[in-house]
Amino acid sequence: MELPEIINDVADELVAIDSSRAPFKQFQPGVGPYGEPQLIRELSKRLSERSAYTGRVVTKRTPDLLIQGEWAIEFKIARPFGDNGKPAENWSVNLLHPYSGNVSLIGDCLKLVVREKV
Repeated sequence: MELPEIINDVADELVAIDSSRAPFKQFQPGVGPYGEPQLIRELSKRLSERSAYTGRVVTKRTPDLLIQGEWAIEFKIARPFGDNGKPAENWSVNLLHPYSGNVSLIGDCLKLVVREKV
């Protein structure tokens, strides 16, 4: 399974989740308000229904999404603005904070590298 195919499939499912207009908790409908764990769980469920992924997709704490025998994928939600349209403070920290033990994308990737060496 090639990375461009996975990216397209993930994008298609995110569009489908957003288009469903199912609200998350008390927030506005669409994919925007979902938390990362809830969104990855829904994404995993939908990918598992596709024949190319059947029996191969697993969600775990590390990695976020595992396509068994092929890919370990980490996701981060980047929200530079809140649903009120105002800028969100420190939103980039979840992507770029470069210290191990942090929950940033870089920190998650460091955990995967350490886990792989064990």
